[in-house]
Amino acid sequence: MLLYSFSYPIKVVLLFFVISMSIGVAQSQVFISGKLVDIDKNPISNVSVGYKRVNGTALVGFTRSAADGSFRLESKLTDADSIRLEFNHMSYAQHSVVVANIAASYTYTLTIQAKEIKEVKAANLPIFKRKDTVNYDVAAFTSTQDRVIADIIRKLPGVEMEGDRILYQGKPIQKYMVNNLDLMEGRYAMINKNLPADAVRKVQIVENDQPIKLLDSVVFSDQASLNLELKRFTSTGSGKVGIGATPALWDVNVTPMTFGQKFQMLNSFQSNNVGVDVAKDLRAFYTGATGAYFTNKDVNISDGPNYIGLRNVPSPGFEERKWLDNKIFLFSTNVLQKLRNDVEVKGNISYYDDTKVRRGFTATQIFTANETILNSEAVDNRYRINNLDLGATIEKNEKNIFLRNVLKYRKRWNTDLGLVLLNDDTPIRQQGAFTDEVFKNSLAMGRFVGKQLLNINSSLEWRTTPQRLQVMPGQFEDLLNNGDPFDRVQQLVQFEGLDWKNNVSFTRRWKKIRLSPILSFDYNRNHLQTDIELVEDGQNRLLGADFLNNMINSQVRLGADVGFGFETARWKFNLATPYSLFYYNVNQQGLQTLDNELRNTFNPRANATFMANAKHQFGASAGAGNQFGGLDNFYNGFIIGEYRNIQRYDARLLGSKVVHGAVNYNYKNTLKANFAHLQYGFDAAVRDYIYETQVDSLGRLRTSIANRESQNQQHSLSGGLSHFFASAKTVVKINGRTNWSVSDYLLNNVMARQKTFHYVADLEIMNNASSIIGGEYKTSIGQTVNTFAAGRSNRIFYNNHYLTLLIYPTELQTIQISNSYYHNNIEGQVDQFFMDATYRITLGKRKIDLELIAQNLLNNNEYVQQITTDYQLIRSSFELRPRQFILSTKFRF
Repeated sequence: MLLYSFSYPIKVVLLFFVISMSIGVAQSQVFISGKLVDIDKNPISNVSVGYKRVNGTALVGFTRSAADGSFRLESKLTDADSIRLEFNHMSYAQHSVVVANIAASYTYTLTIQAKEIKEVKAANLPIFKRKDTVNYDVAAFTSTQDRVIADIIRKLPGVEMEGDRILYQGKPIQKYMVNNLDLMEGRYAMINKNLPADAVRKVQIVENDQPIKLLDSVVFSDQASLNLELKRFTSTGSGKVGIGATPALWDVNVTPMTFGQKFQMLNSFQSNNVGVDVAKDLRAFYTGATGAYFTNKDVNISDGPNYIGLRNVPSPGFEERKWLDNKIFLFSTNVLQKLRNDVEVKGNISYYDDTKVRRGFTATQIFTANETILNSEAVDNRYRINNLDLGATIEKNEKNIFLRNVLKYRKRWNTDLGLVLLNDDTPIRQQGAFTDEVFKNSLAMGRFVGKQLLNINSSLEWRTTPQRLQVMPGQFEDLLNNGDPFDRVQQLVQFEGLDWKNNVSFTRRWKKIRLSPILSFDYNRNHLQTDIELVEDGQNRLLGADFLNNMINSQVRLGADVGFGFETARWKFNLATPYSLFYYNVNQQGLQTLDNELRNTFNPRANATFMANAKHQFGASAGAGNQFGGLDNFYNGFIIGEYRNIQRYDARLLGSKVVHGAVNYNYKNTLKANFAHLQYGFDAAVRDYIYETQVDSLGRLRTSIANRESQNQQHSLSGGLSHFFASAKTVVKINGRTNWSVSDYLLNNVMARQKTFHYVADLEIMNNASSIIGGEYKTSIGQTVNTFAAGRSNRIFYNNHYLTLLIYPTELQTIQISNSYYHNNIEGQVDQFFMDATYRITLGKRKIDLELIAQNLLNNNEYVQQITTDYQLIRSSFELRPRQFILSTKFRF
């Protein structure tokens, strides 16, 4: 009884304690819930939701959002009035917010933004992405035989090389920088081929890069730039000295370069006769300054109009080293200095002297409506080319101001000699001379005036281009000499041109919307003078008015354009509405053919980009309008273009209406090293004219312009896939493209329609997994089918294979065996097989290479191929370089 009376109060006390604790725990529990969505109100799953003290650094607790974007988080910080919530996701920007430490429910919108967490970067992944920059670890793609950075870039998934031009996801890059400075202004092949690979830490692709800082928050860019991050600011470079036989051969290249934070320089001296066209290293693949409404994109100098030329044999479509018979001397120096006020000053000088020999044989079929005309030509041509380039650039590129002035001078002069044996019995000699001299200055200025961006552009170009062609014996006897043969005919051409372009634009942005009106004034004036001179029995004779031209043409363009842009985190949209008013004038031989003739054009265009997430991007573009041109075709005197081609146009203003459109899709998963792109394009044009051709029994062509409507349409589809298998150090790339088109042509007074279908597909595999053996394999298959008048057609098919085996007997020795196999559908033509070999031994810490190179081991003497044009099928055999051996040493600075 006593025990019972004692235990009862204890039970009551215990019960009261339990109830009190339960109430206390219930009162201390705080549940914060909510939902996470993107800007389109779609739920976001798998977001890490964490909380910490407002001023603390330690994470106290976390959860993850469910499939419907919802989350529920328990706060255990009972002594805090407020806590900090943090939201993290690989595809969205980090978001942080301070909330009251009480039970509540919230909805938050996250902004799309791909990123990499620090732990991922530390893992030394071969590819990773941070913000808009895709980083490729050079070491992951380097194998024993790689020497220059071009050897690495061509392997990178998502990156392709068409010759020396670099593309990312199927589109050319807009910038090539080293340590974020652009020394070469688009002439990046010289860096690519001479910068040692082991000097580079990363190759970076900057997506959606806007290189003009003034436009960074104003105009969206969908183009990519490439940057090389060096291991240190350094002076480096590479060199080569080689000699060989047969015949006597040399190959010299000394290219030192310096890449500092404020000073960069590249000098190069190169000379060879081994079939390497180093003049291509000076080709510019972009113009430097890019960006909507900064329209001085034509700062580079284009080639002048070429009215004359030698009859040539088509060159093979494979490695030049196998067929190019050359002798070249080249010098180039390029300097960049960044001053204290962030002004960049650049200068360049380059010169080359190049001699080329081309020999071969062509058999041509010309398909007319009633017959097929056959002729053959044995060709032996020699070209001597001299080229001098000078350039100076000053640029200030800051957030509040942009200034860029480019001054360029170029002179190119050629002397050419061509020998042709026509149809095995008629020798013909051609001599040509061509000079093109150009001065050009381009200026772009931009700055903010209040909240409005003001931009002014102006470019001025002057050129003179004298030309001369001699043909012996004289041709076109019926037209030029009443049917009587004569000794020689000479075509003289003198062209002078002035081109002045100006525009001013104003850009204003209101949150997501951009408005950019632009006004333009352009003036162009050209002067063309030509004469044809006959030599008969030692006497020179100029022909009459039908064979000379003295044409002055000019045009004035007044333009207005209103650009519209709309941009969100996912959507980018641009619309341009250019309207132009033209005044045309032409005076031919004292007769005013056009007198302030007035025309107008309207060519609207638009493009849109949708970024579904960090992996998927879609794009579309479209445009339409009308165009006028043909001022250069207003001459009514004949001009001999080559020994078998003469033309006179006596044209009018030529008009056309065009429509074009394209859609594209890009995919990338950098963590898994997967890249893909797909694009479809459509182009159509209706013209109020057509080029008319008359061909005689010898295949000689006479070209004019007829006032008949013509049309053409073209569809194209291209795509590619690439993947890097890190564990096997293997890169696989698959690319394909196809196009089909329909176009009208007028031949021997018969109007006909040509249909063309073409496709090509490539597979490339590069493996560097083994320290004993490695290799590369590529196959390319393609076909072209042309259908002409009267059901005539031709078909070209090829399937080529390339295999390179790399054997490493020791760590310092490499044996490379390169095989190439060419198959086509030429009747009676056996498949062609080529083999080259290289033995390399590496000496010393500076990695000096001694190489013995054997080219064309099987001593193939010609390459046979087929080429199709509008109404011709050309079968050609090109004379190749003989078997040759070269002993060289390669070194790096």
